[in-house]
Amino acid sequence: MKSIVKSIRFPKPILDEVQSVMDKKNFNFTEFVIEAIKNYIRILKYTDVINSSYGIWSNSDHTELKNGVNGYIRILRGGRNI
Repeated sequence: MKSIVKSIRFPKPILDEVQSVMDKKNFNFTEFVIEAIKNYIRILKYTDVINSSYGIWSNSDHTELKNGVNGYIRILRGGRNI
């Protein structure tokens, strides 16, 4: 993968905390920043999906659950408590 050099200014308290984590996890700074950015992007994508799917559920589309999930599961199990 092609790499590009970027300069970033970090507040010292954040760098101190990062250094503490890197010492414990045996990461170098570049690996740490790349993994942090990947995780942040994953969280942003997940949040976008959650926000865009809000309201997609409709009770009228799932009448089998009108008496609650527990009742529906009990029907599926044939009335048995498992």
